[in-house]
Amino acid sequence: MTRPFLSVVIFTLFVIVAIVGIGELVTRVSGEGGRRPAVALISADITVEAGEAIFWGRGKCSICHAVASRGAAIRGPDQGASGPLGLPIGARAAERAKERAEATGKTFTPTDYLVESVTDPGAYVVKGFKNEMPDPTRPPISLKPNDLRAVILYLQSLGGRPDLAAIRLPERLLAIANGAAPATEEWSPYILGDAKKGEALFFGADSNAACGKCHAVRDRGGKVGPPDLTQVAGTWGPKFIVESILDPSKQIASGYESVLIVTREGRYVSGIVKKEDASIIEVVDNRAKIQRISKAQIQRRSPQKTSLMPGNFGEILTVEEFHDLLAYVLTLR
Repeated sequence: MTRPFLSVVIFTLFVIVAIVGIGELVTRVSGEGGRRPAVALISADITVEAGEAIFWGRGKCSICHAVASRGAAIRGPDQGASGPLGLPIGARAAERAKERAEATGKTFTPTDYLVESVTDPGAYVVKGFKNEMPDPTRPPISLKPNDLRAVILYLQSLGGRPDLAAIRLPERLLAIANGAAPATEEWSPYILGDAKKGEALFFGADSNAACGKCHAVRDRGGKVGPPDLTQVAGTWGPKFIVESILDPSKQIASGYESVLIVTREGRYVSGIVKKEDASIIEVVDNRAKIQRISKAQIQRRSPQKTSLMPGNFGEILTVEEFHDLLAYVLTLR
């Protein structure tokens, strides 16, 4: 009776050791060696293709970034070869890693730079751009660790070699993936507005808001100047949106800063530069009209710190109207 019993015990121990060994191997392959919870995070869903879909979809990356002829590169750097340094991001990351290592005194690999750029976008801001990228790990975007890994894998592929094992996410994100409470949007409106009434306020040419004169939502509204708001609530939280309505000059989106031009004839033109070449500059004024000015006629040109968007909505809208307008804008995802 003793010998069969010992055989069963030995076999059971062998199976346990084998399972533990396989788990350790998976952990090492994932690049998260020593990070206890990471084993469950690696899956077949983490692919370049999955990252590309997130980049152009629910990650909202293409609202501010372009790759070749796709997306928009007004607020953020082009991630293709037309971007900074003339390199696509997968190759550019090596140069940025050197800059970050020198600035921080820490070891930075190209993948470390990509991870930091995605999970802590304010840590390093490319020259010529503003610190305005929303944190995609927080609401309303709320990408999960595997989503982030996939996006970084896609960025690696743009001029570089995808390497999942090199991607090491911050501990706070791994903790969230394993049950810790994620960050939430603390602010919420104290009056429940009517989105239908807010839509009428937004697009009504004679309403107290009349946002649609300048801003576009899908195929409606202004087409020439200020930012398209089609996905604004899916990209930024309600607190930021409220501040943008009530104090539009506090943070003006990159590429939408206004300029004042004084011509030799004494004409004053204030607006957003829409197009410019060696001889002509086109400016969208505060009535959303395009003004074409010959550069030979410009006497003075100076940047302005005030947004073209009116800053008196807190005065001209009633409390109910403001919350109706807000309710509509918060549907734009």
